[in-house]
Amino acid sequence: MNQVNHIQPTNEAPPHSIEAEQQLLGAIMVGFSTTAVTAVGGADIFYDPVHAELFQVCLGLEKNGRTVSPVTVAASLSDSLLERLGELGGKGYLARLTGASVASSMAAEYAKILAEAKAKRDLIAIMDRARDGISQGDLLASDIAAQMEGAFGALSQSETAVKPTSMMAAVTGAMKQANNAHKGERVDSVASGINALDQIIPGFGVGELWLLGGRPSMGKTAVALSMGLNAARAGHPVVIASLEMTPEAMALRALSEQTARINRPTPYSDIRRGHYDDNQEEALFNAARQVAELPITFLPRQYQDTSLLQVGVKQSLRQMAGEKTPLVLVDYAQLLKTKARTRYEQVTEISLALKGLAMDLGVPVVALSQLSRTLEQRDDKRPLMSDLRESGQLEQDADGVMFCFRHEYYLEREEPSIEKLDKHAAWSAALEAAKSHLEIIVAKQRQGRIATAHVMFDPAVNRIWER
Repeated sequence: MNQVNHIQPTNEAPPHSIEAEQQLLGAIMVGFSTTAVTAVGGADIFYDPVHAELFQVCLGLEKNGRTVSPVTVAASLSDSLLERLGELGGKGYLARLTGASVASSMAAEYAKILAEAKAKRDLIAIMDRARDGISQGDLLASDIAAQMEGAFGALSQSETAVKPTSMMAAVTGAMKQANNAHKGERVDSVASGINALDQIIPGFGVGELWLLGGRPSMGKTAVALSMGLNAARAGHPVVIASLEMTPEAMALRALSEQTARINRPTPYSDIRRGHYDDNQEEALFNAARQVAELPITFLPRQYQDTSLLQVGVKQSLRQMAGEKTPLVLVDYAQLLKTKARTRYEQVTEISLALKGLAMDLGVPVVALSQLSRTLEQRDDKRPLMSDLRESGQLEQDADGVMFCFRHEYYLEREEPSIEKLDKHAAWSAALEAAKSHLEIIVAKQRQGRIATAHVMFDPAVNRIWER
């Protein structure tokens, strides 16, 4: 088979095969489907940009139900592509491609060969970027290594990520989930461990992104940590990316919560200051032993870049390998960093990164989210979907949205004058009714109902319990 030469490879050229590209394009133009190419990567498996554009033309014709041939392709060429094709012999080059075409039975194999060459080019590009990062001296070696691991991981998953799923496979998976749920087994989801909430949400599912929003002091970090602790106690590996608090601060809350569970409640502010008696000290050491054994890993703040977050989560899960579905908590979404310039673009990248993390690793992700302060101006300060700050894309990508609301917090700041006896008495009664009451509002659930879980909450010890 003679090669239709127009690019002369050099020893420095990255891996590619012009002849394989020509033969594959020729096969497509004599009736072979474009499916074999799209199954392994699409137009980007072609090294030659003209060949990539010719494939896009073929793909467009096929999608529109038109015959793909040298004649129809020639009639569909853009002026710019036609001009570049002129350097190769014009429309006659298309006829020469069909003359060089490989047999249809071999076309799929040629597509895989080109996809392999493209993967090697991607590897070279990753190493080149790492070399540039080293020469510029702006990044730490550990950051460059983490970026490379993330890029290598995405590359290694790329072939499996594009494989289609048949209806048979989808139905089989769905029935397996239904059967497990019927038997009370939640192998593909993680329960929150908060009973009132679990009555509404049947578990955070694999590949799902959940938002947990709330204004400051509403308890969203406490709820998220409680979910993480409950999941870990049930044997689920948990990764917590806390971008607002240190691992030690989160551990203090976990220790305080555990002391409450063993009936020796010690506020985490007291633990931090060393203010506890002998009985509390014994309970604290018991709590420390129990909490320390939980399968929980904290990501340092260096992983707050969206390009590194998945790398950190993968590293953590590798160290905590287990049979049960892991849970990832991010506190909070808007603190993640991106290279985008505008805030809209940043939030969009954050949203896509979080959803991509859930889908690519097959884990549920619960991300905390700040709410707009405009809700403070309403009489009823219960959050609404519209209160999600700068996060229209987050709201759209999320499979579920929850809000934390404590009426007690607002009532404490609305105390009327003691001289107005009737109003003060009514306020006191309302405050007493709202005391320690926390609402977890499920405002969106793609595969379930909208409702509110009513629980009790003690912020001093990070404890949540049933009413």
